[in-house]
Amino acid sequence: MDERTHSFGYWLRRRRKALDLTQEELADSVSCSRAAIRKIEADERRPSRRLAERLAERLGIPAAERGVFVEAARALRPAERLPLEAQPLDLGAAAPHSPEADLGFPLVGRSNELGQLVGLLARVTSGEGHTVLIEGEPGIGKSRLLQEIAGYAATRGIRTLRTNCYEIERGMPYQPVIDLVTQAVGRSSNASLRKMPAIAAAEIAALVPSVAERFANLPALSTDFPELRQARLFQAIARLFDALGGERQLLVSVDDIHWVDDASRQFLHYLACRISDRPLLLVFTYRGEEVDSDESLAGFVQSLRREPHTRHFPLARLTLADAVALLQQSGEQRLRTAGLAAWLHRESEGNPLFMTSLLHSLSEQDALPAAARERGAEDAAGGAHLLPQALRDSVRARISRLPREVRGKLEIAAVLGRRFDFELLHAVAQEPQAVLLQAIEFLVRRQLLREEEEAGVYDFSHDKVREVVYLDIGVTRRMLLHRAVAEALERHPVLEVHERTAGLAEHYERGQVWSRAIHSMVQAAEQSQRLFAMREALGWFDRAVALAEAHPEAMDQQSQLALIERRGAARAQAGQTAGAVADFERVIRIARSRGAREHLRDLLIELGMAYRRADAYEQATACLDEALAASRAMGDERHAADTLYHLGTVAWSNGRNHRAIQFHQEAVEICERLRLTDLVAVQAFHGRGEAHFANAEPAAAIDCFTRSLEYARAIGDRSYESENLMMIGWASIGIMGLADYRRALEYFDSALQIALAADLQWHLGPTFIGRDHTRACLGEYRAAWAGLNETLQSLESLKLVRYQIMAHTLIGQLLLDLNRNEQAATTLKRGLSIAREAGVMFWLPGLEAGLAIARVRRADLGVQRDLERALAVARENSERHSEARCLEALAEFQFRRGDSSACAGAAGELLALAEPNGLREFSVIALRWQAEAWMEDGRHDAAREALGRAAELSERIGRLRLSWDVHRSLARLARRTGSRPEEHQHLTAAQDIAARIERDLSGSELRFEPLPEPA
Repeated sequence: MDERTHSFGYWLRRRRKALDLTQEELADSVSCSRAAIRKIEADERRPSRRLAERLAERLGIPAAERGVFVEAARALRPAERLPLEAQPLDLGAAAPHSPEADLGFPLVGRSNELGQLVGLLARVTSGEGHTVLIEGEPGIGKSRLLQEIAGYAATRGIRTLRTNCYEIERGMPYQPVIDLVTQAVGRSSNASLRKMPAIAAAEIAALVPSVAERFANLPALSTDFPELRQARLFQAIARLFDALGGERQLLVSVDDIHWVDDASRQFLHYLACRISDRPLLLVFTYRGEEVDSDESLAGFVQSLRREPHTRHFPLARLTLADAVALLQQSGEQRLRTAGLAAWLHRESEGNPLFMTSLLHSLSEQDALPAAARERGAEDAAGGAHLLPQALRDSVRARISRLPREVRGKLEIAAVLGRRFDFELLHAVAQEPQAVLLQAIEFLVRRQLLREEEEAGVYDFSHDKVREVVYLDIGVTRRMLLHRAVAEALERHPVLEVHERTAGLAEHYERGQVWSRAIHSMVQAAEQSQRLFAMREALGWFDRAVALAEAHPEAMDQQSQLALIERRGAARAQAGQTAGAVADFERVIRIARSRGAREHLRDLLIELGMAYRRADAYEQATACLDEALAASRAMGDERHAADTLYHLGTVAWSNGRNHRAIQFHQEAVEICERLRLTDLVAVQAFHGRGEAHFANAEPAAAIDCFTRSLEYARAIGDRSYESENLMMIGWASIGIMGLADYRRALEYFDSALQIALAADLQWHLGPTFIGRDHTRACLGEYRAAWAGLNETLQSLESLKLVRYQIMAHTLIGQLLLDLNRNEQAATTLKRGLSIAREAGVMFWLPGLEAGLAIARVRRADLGVQRDLERALAVARENSERHSEARCLEALAEFQFRRGDSSACAGAAGELLALAEPNGLREFSVIALRWQAEAWMEDGRHDAAREALGRAAELSERIGRLRLSWDVHRSLARLARRTGSRPEEHQHLTAAQDIAARIERDLSGSELRFEPLPEPA
């Protein structure tokens, strides 16, 4: 007996039916939803203790046995362990066996492909994961192959997750993924689920709310930055699959991915590219003909086929020998007549679906056509047909022999879609449940429908069968049936919310109820946005706008403009700047013509920020300038301060810090004058802090960040609380701030704690970068190297350009610390290339300076022009932390080229910038290069004084590379002045630091490459 028949859900279903209760009646009587009862009976969820107690009372469980019942319900305990007295009533003898139920056909012509799948499944045992792409035309046997390998896996106890994609669900994000996740959670033990991080569990529960009961104390999730939330969701689902499989094999198959929604396709690609070292066999099927017309599918397939762990199985049509084998192995003796195989192969041209469909049709007839009985007949009854027509004729022949009342149910099912819920079918048909169930079971026996594992859910045996049935319904009747389905969905919410909403949109549109269709499409778009499925969301918005324009009577002009504005906001969020601009400008024109000043200003701000997200800073500034002028004309200082903040962030993001300083300062002055402490004030002080920070004024920056932090905490804004803590950390590191690394680490950790707990994805990248840079400066190079590269990989997948530039800069700095100068140059060139391709000025002078240092240390002295240009840009734009880096590079360049006077001059400028602003690390660097230059000029006393100050400062700072440089310079000075013991002392100190770095790097791909000892 199937293990499913022993489950508590199965027991509950039988008990309910024995008491002649529908799911809805039972749900009403115990105060829960019908969907909850459906999921309990399908063993997808457990009832709460109180619900289990109510169920026990309603189902007539004896009082003495209710405790055992509740325990079984909560543990999903097998029903066979329940007391005998609690067993369901006898439902009567089983239905008589029907030979039609056995009318299946053997698998032929696929032994090679099935053998390869079995072999790959065996190799998965060793942790070697594989992806298989099964390609073929409709009806070629892709789904059957999945069924066979799933059956093989089941006989060997291999865990299997299997799902299908459906054409009608293409606009519903994550449908196949939700199905896989639901199966995985249901089959995972509580112990394995408890091992998952809380944030990962929360992401899964947000996607599939019905599984939330399996996880305890889930943290709240933010809704900002869908790209980052989506990345976290993908990681969470991959961890769930790992938890399910453990060290054992796991088979995951997805049928018909040519119909998969974009969000699901992104996840499947993510998973497929990361299974090479997992015990997972991932199998996809798709129609080859769809690749030519679907760019997304083509890109998906081509990308996966490039992976070394991917196998591609194109399925060919069956041969005449396969047709002979099919008939020889069939269950009916009368189908093994001479000539039938040749006729069958000729009529089907080797398509397995057409073959079996013709055989089904023949098996239901009393006699075979003469052409099918005679060997070598040239034509069959009715003449030769094209393949689609042959299939349609065979399906029509089967349908024509159905009783009229059964045929009507099949037509309703075809309108519902390929996969449908019995309860919804019942609501549309409006017939007695027993009569409807009898008709559906008849269609299952005829293999026009099939019953899925989930209770009460059915599907067509093949999408082509549904297509034939659907297209043969009259146009008017089809429209009225779609309306009936939509109305039933409104009355009977049997589906999950997003499935129901998308279904309403589809059926109202096909039912030509335009206003309801548009309303449902907008709701579906909003739900897709919440699931981070931006392409699906935009698809719904596009459909809604198109319908509204085609049927202007469906909504008034104001509502239509609001719809276009919402699509513009979604396009901006998805990075579709051109589309967002077109939508906003369209609404802006109307707002201008109507004199709606406040709405116009708000639209201009939205448009400006859309441009900023696309790094189109000139256009962003133009929009925000107009919005600012509008706020001032209206005397609205609060909105003026808000707009000034946005203008400042645009300027700061593009390296125009001199402009950012002006904007943020004015915003702060307005906030202080109006005594604002709300979000506008939080932003204003935060922006002013960023401008101070870029201008190498870390103490003033920290003061502003601290004030913004206080306001953020007062209004409960966790996002700005985390970001302010992060920025205080950045203002505390050496290359941009106070060189207080212990303080920097403390603030980065605090920022991360909040960002991870509140799922503030946008803050994670820069916080991880700053934290890992700090760890490197403190000597944890191996961990920092791994962390920085992991963060960079994540940022590249999310296409976050500014943060990629930051990562390349600090990876380059780490490599310079280790004297890996060629590798550093490659990394920094990549960062510059990214910045230039995107037209982003952010950190550009600092990148140029780092690259110049790497080149100079490789004896490439052709850097002067680039350095001087970068220095001029940094000074022009008040980016003094980049100016400091350029001066450092100039000092080293002049020293290497033998110009001690120019070296001392650059070092003096650097010291004059660093000391007043508390830039202690740059002070050490400046003092060291001054000393080196003075040594070359014989000014040993001045050099000794400068190096003494540098040694004292570097000791307090605690950065290893800085101390190493200072000790080597002191050894050089000692040798120049003839002090051998002092030289030995400093060389030993430098060697100890190098040894400490080497110990830390042990086991990694990196090595510390000391420079030659001073001569």
